[in-house]
Amino acid sequence: MIKTVKRATLLTLCMLPMGLQAEKKSMEELSRELANPLAQIWNLSFQYNHTKLKGDAISGNQTLDTTLFQPVLPVPLEGGYTAFARPVVTYIKGPTTNLGDSFIVGGTPAFPIAVGLEESSQFGDLILPVGIGRVNKVGWSWGAGATFIFPISNNDLLGSHQYQAGPTALLLWANKDWTIGTHVQHWWGISDDGKSDENPIIKNAHNKNLNHTDMQYFVVRNLPNAWQLRASPHITYDWSADTDNRLTLPVALGVGKMIKVGPMPIMLMMEYQKTLISPDKIGNDTTIMLQANFIIKNPFGSL
Repeated sequence: MIKTVKRATLLTLCMLPMGLQAEKKSMEELSRELANPLAQIWNLSFQYNHTKLKGDAISGNQTLDTTLFQPVLPVPLEGGYTAFARPVVTYIKGPTTNLGDSFIVGGTPAFPIAVGLEESSQFGDLILPVGIGRVNKVGWSWGAGATFIFPISNNDLLGSHQYQAGPTALLLWANKDWTIGTHVQHWWGISDDGKSDENPIIKNAHNKNLNHTDMQYFVVRNLPNAWQLRASPHITYDWSADTDNRLTLPVALGVGKMIKVGPMPIMLMMEYQKTLISPDKIGNDTTIMLQANFIIKNPFGSL
């Protein structure tokens, strides 16, 4: 118990100076910089998505809930470059099936979902894009590297059961008022997770030819008093699916506001997304996204 209290006290003492250092910048400046995914600002991002599903397999009101945790920990390099790693831990709650079909929903890794059966809830697979980029507060910024998916899910139905890898790239343009850009990731299945094929669900997952793309586009309009109008949905394309079940194309509109709680700046965001094109069998209809980014000190400095 005493050790736990000591650890909690140490963590609190570490976090306070992080917030105090971030406070040196105005809320508007932090808000503008954070709109750039390559910004040299450390932050802890928590995102919740509530998605209504639609498709030929849907009967009644079926929903999917995903909670994402993403620590964003860039390391500044000489000459305006930055090294980035953006791991994403996903917790999924939604209807599952043992039929073996996989669908990409809401920008999360491929996992099997269906309707009319028991809900499953468990951690999904781990996504890890890493790379190097060139950062400019005004003008063009870019990044390139590799992205990986690790099959860490303990739920047979919510994991891909394959190690996946591929390229990733970011390109964006920013000025005082706007940030516009895209982050593209692509994965191929490269090996299975080593679990026994005696389970037919796992055997089917091992045999699936995973080949899918995620493209997040973002448009941010900075407003006075650290407000933003923004859109940042994910377009997904499953190359291994039937033609009618490949593309998910959403549009979105939301708001953001940088606030301060004690010494710590926090970016709050809310976004509504409507899917214009989705897989015929099962896909997204609408999504409500809530997100909070907690700004902490980058111990390596910044631009």
